Amino acid sequence: MTATDIPPAALEESVLIVAHPDDEILWFGSIAPRVDKIVVCFFNDPAKPELKTAREATLGAHPWSGRITCLELDETGAFGLAGWPLPDATDSGLRIENAPDAAAAYGSRYEQVYELLAPIVRDAANIYTHNPWGEYGHEEHVLVHRAVTTLAGKHGKAVWYDNYASNWSEELMRRYMDRTDRQTTRGDVDVARMQELADVYKQHGAWTWFDDYSWFAEEFFVQGPLPRIDQAGFGWLLPINMLWLPQRDKPAQPRKKSGFRRIIRKTIRR
Repeated sequence: MTATDIPPAALEESVLIVAHPDDEILWFGSIAPRVDKIVVCFFNDPAKPELKTAREATLGAHPWSGRITCLELDETGAFGLAGWPLPDATDSGLRIENAPDAAAAYGSRYEQVYELLAPIVRDAANIYTHNPWGEYGHEEHVLVHRAVTTLAGKHGKAVWYDNYASNWSEELMRRYMDRTDRQTTRGDVDVARMQELADVYKQHGAWTWFDDYSWFAEEFFVQGPLPRIDQAGFGWLLPINMLWLPQRDKPAQPRKKSGFRRIIRKTIRR
């Protein structure tokens, strides 16, 4: 496998589609400053209504506000409920376990995301979005991935995935590894610039990741789609930017504050 610098052709009529505000700088720092448009799918967290106000203020002050479009959908409440470390796949992303309300919201929101993104994907040439394992393992990242990938295939568009993973999502990531030589590109991250943008989020109370996060200096993108393999894959995919997150002792359960969810609400707040 060889990776080349992101070519100009891969930036023509380009759009970056992410799940939440701040995903654009966390997982796409090398490409977000260069794409023509950024689309954010989820905006309001019904469990934390104050976050919507914070995000509105942040995007009003965001240096890229002229290129950012928000679909303004409600989050699903499905984070941590997909049976990690190896969730089952569904048409809308991942199977949500033991939480009927979150599962219903997840499926419903997929249909909304798909419908709203359809004209955006149709009019683009290159689409960048979340990878199939949702970076560190976020159900809504995988939902957006699935919708974008399906639409890109329908309209014959090029779709590119980032190279972030974590100890939570590693087992699912390995289901996409094989010996296929796929087109892979790399880009440099302006770390100081990403930190400046993170500070905008923090100043308005809309930052949802670790306060002391350090950016990787480069990122890699692989052209999709990627087939999921029924058994643990082997071979190569692309160089991975590996994150290490607090280990969860057991899957999160609805109406119970597991140690995992207490840690996440303190650190990621998503």
